[in-house]
Amino acid sequence: MRIVILGAGALGSFIGGMLCKKNEVIFIGREKHMDAVKKNGLKIKGITECIVYPKVGREYAKGADLIIVTVKAYDTKEAIKENISLVGVKTIILSLQNGLGNEELLEEIAGDKVIGGVTSHGITFLKPGEIYHNGVGETIIGEMNGEITDRIKKVAKIFNESGIETKISGEIKKEIWYKAIINSAINPLTAIVKCRNGYLLENKYLRKMMEDVCMEGIAVARGEGIDIGEEVIKKAEEVARLTKKNYSSMLQSIMQDKKTEIEEINGEIIKRGRKNKIPTPLNYALYSIIKAMEK
Repeated sequence: MRIVILGAGALGSFIGGMLCKKNEVIFIGREKHMDAVKKNGLKIKGITECIVYPKVGREYAKGADLIIVTVKAYDTKEAIKENISLVGVKTIILSLQNGLGNEELLEEIAGDKVIGGVTSHGITFLKPGEIYHNGVGETIIGEMNGEITDRIKKVAKIFNESGIETKISGEIKKEIWYKAIINSAINPLTAIVKCRNGYLLENKYLRKMMEDVCMEGIAVARGEGIDIGEEVIKKAEEVARLTKKNYSSMLQSIMQDKKTEIEEINGEIIKRGRKNKIPTPLNYALYSIIKAMEK
């Protein structure tokens, strides 16, 4: 299968690197990282140890069977617009991004080619051409309408055969909300305290804050018609435990003086809370602090 990684940063490079084993994979990403991958291959360290050699550049990407979107959420619309020429009649577009609303933005441009997905693998970008696999997480994909289709089975099969353990969900919208709520609790807290994910479980004050932020997200999800319960708190704790050595993507962005995805994570929860008259004071506090920290 010809697979394009649109936004080959830390996570995208890991997903693409694993898929390289049995597929033709093309990376599209930032120039310095792409130049290093083109010259020396992609080096994956940590839990996964390998060097892979994907193709690099749009010139190899036309007629893609699968485009995996891993750009930062704030770049979603621009990225798919700029690369719409890569989309063929039978191309599948899979979002594996953070935040809420990515799939809807992709659907505005690409229609029913879009499928949803979440993954919680912990990946750190070390330097151009090199990433570190800190934590094993689950990967879940599904059709936005809940159907179990041949194409979703095909994508899951390709992922599993490449060593990315992947499940199919008939409720992918709920899974996307699960991840957004978990990220709304873990990412800004770790970015503010400048700690690894696991420290949130060790510090009783941070652990309680994580729980309370999750509760706000649960209320907002229910207001949006998504039936989520307090099990998301246990899921958040599990993610923090499985990726305990990982620096969250938001902390990595802050450390690198880059823009974060706070707007698409906590900002979306705040916005949807306001729409449904559901208060989100903790999300707003975290959102405000991260916005103040951004450069």
